[in-house]
Amino acid sequence: MMLAWLQLAAALTGLEADAQGVIEAHRSEYDLPGVTAAVVVDGRIAFAGAAGVADLQSGRALTADTPLYAGSVSKVFTAVMVLRAVGSAELSLDEHPVTGGAVDDATVMDLLTHSAGLPREGNFDYWFTGEFPDNDALDAYLREQPLRHRPGSRLTYSNIGYAALGRILERHADRPYAELLAAQIAGPQQFTATGAGQPPDSLSRGYTPRNRLIPSADRPFAGVGQPVGDRRLREYHGAAAMTPAFGIYSSARDLARLGGILVGDQQDSLLPASGRQQMLTRQRFGRGLGLRIDRLKGRTVARHGGWFAAHRSHLLLDDEANLAIAVLANSDDGNPDELAEALYLIAIAETD
Repeated sequence: MMLAWLQLAAALTGLEADAQGVIEAHRSEYDLPGVTAAVVVDGRIAFAGAAGVADLQSGRALTADTPLYAGSVSKVFTAVMVLRAVGSAELSLDEHPVTGGAVDDATVMDLLTHSAGLPREGNFDYWFTGEFPDNDALDAYLREQPLRHRPGSRLTYSNIGYAALGRILERHADRPYAELLAAQIAGPQQFTATGAGQPPDSLSRGYTPRNRLIPSADRPFAGVGQPVGDRRLREYHGAAAMTPAFGIYSSARDLARLGGILVGDQQDSLLPASGRQQMLTRQRFGRGLGLRIDRLKGRTVARHGGWFAAHRSHLLLDDEANLAIAVLANSDDGNPDELAEALYLIAIAETD
């Protein structure tokens, strides 16, 4: 056993040096303000690093512990909390929402697998207004919204569906989502940079691409703020009732540690082994629960990307290799999925 750990330690020393070089090269190639990443192997942080800055004006350095918005990787946290409730028999995957609307024909499993029949964003225009619905507005929408297809019959990726899961969690626990996140995940796991709601002052700034607004200059995404060189600051924060879908903030270290809990066979109080298996196993339409199941270099992986307030993210998991990789960047033109795959290839080569 000691020899095995010595061999792994030697491999991880090489991984750390290679990973930092890849991060710096990626930031330089894409001319990003900053990018940060962490790698967990066998439940241990094998690498945590960053390149660039969290704030172009002050020059504050970006680190692996700097909080950034995780975007749709928030869905992984939400799925974990749902499966915790299922594991403790507080909730059932076959349970139906209680909204008074058509979505009550769907189940928790339908919502988890993006097959409830809800649209992606609903009739909210928040990407262009920066105004995110509160719980009352979301509840009213769910009461009134007809389903686009029979629950369980078709994949329709839905942020609204994961927001609905957040409301189910809140109603069962009679606590706000942000409190549940802190009490069930961030606090017990000692995640120092993970939360929801009002972000901390240490949150990285997010920036538009150089000399470009997206999707177009005629109708740019919301929150285009003051110019900072040839970029602009993205100036909205907090996703309100949409937080369970894309509004959590976290760091590369925290996200990789969460991923490290989900892979492998280690015992952990966060989620029973059956829940971890459900998340990482194909359920419907090629998806796990809160994750997409994919093939990468001939191996089965689980992954999810995210994008919110000019912050980009990617979480990449290999259960067989007991490997988790998290990448975050603070610009709309970040490419965290590409960097996560590059780090994955290094990690597999070093630890195989």
